[in-house]
Amino acid sequence: MTQTDQPIPTDKKPRAIPGRIGAVLRVIAGLVAYARHFATNATTLETVPEFVTAAAVLGTHDIPTILYRMKRGMLRALALRDYLLARAARGHNLHFIRKPYLDLLPHHRPPPKPPRAPRTEPRKPSRPEPAVLDLDHPEAFRMPTPEEFAAEVRRRPVGRSIIYICMDLGLAPGLCDGDFWNQIYNIMRRYGGSFKRLYEVRALREATFQRERDRRPETWDTDWRDLRPDTVRKAIGCRIGEPLPAIVPS
Repeated sequence: MTQTDQPIPTDKKPRAIPGRIGAVLRVIAGLVAYARHFATNATTLETVPEFVTAAAVLGTHDIPTILYRMKRGMLRALALRDYLLARAARGHNLHFIRKPYLDLLPHHRPPPKPPRAPRTEPRKPSRPEPAVLDLDHPEAFRMPTPEEFAAEVRRRPVGRSIIYICMDLGLAPGLCDGDFWNQIYNIMRRYGGSFKRLYEVRALREATFQRERDRRPETWDTDWRDLRPDTVRKAIGCRIGEPLPAIVPS
């Protein structure tokens, strides 16, 4: 074998994905799969009377509006996935963000940070996050660019990005498989998410849904507060986090 026939050395084996990042990636995969399932079956789902259960969380019966939000949530989830994969490729894991339960002793505390220099220029006002806005707000239908999504997931804590994804996809505990929601809850709690914002947006959307429902008498016979597992499966085809059905039952 000549020198030119020698095999070219291959790169090192790819790094294993750290466990904390892997746990978040599994949840992201479940969220993206649900968004695609809903988009594929939307025309069937909206004809089911129990769909009002999901509409109350989404804030509207209007399928084009729901699909627009879900597309935004899915793109945000994919941007977060790419960020986490790049982080794992560099050998970095995630770090928990939580307040200590006990005051640290003086010799355990980190050294104080030096004071920041005062800003010389006024801070530019940030654009409102469209996932938290009511439908009548002009920014509610803004679709960030891929570059904006990438910048957002780099800037925000992972738990906060998951919160905004859940807002866009219309997630609520009652719509999810119990184990899957527990995984989402743990990510939010450990990595900087705020449940207060999530439930504020849910209350806002329920109020919007009620105003819309007053104009849709064909929905009045169905209890939108019914979150029993069988009702949820009829409303959206499955509980979020469960294996997806091949065909949505009619």
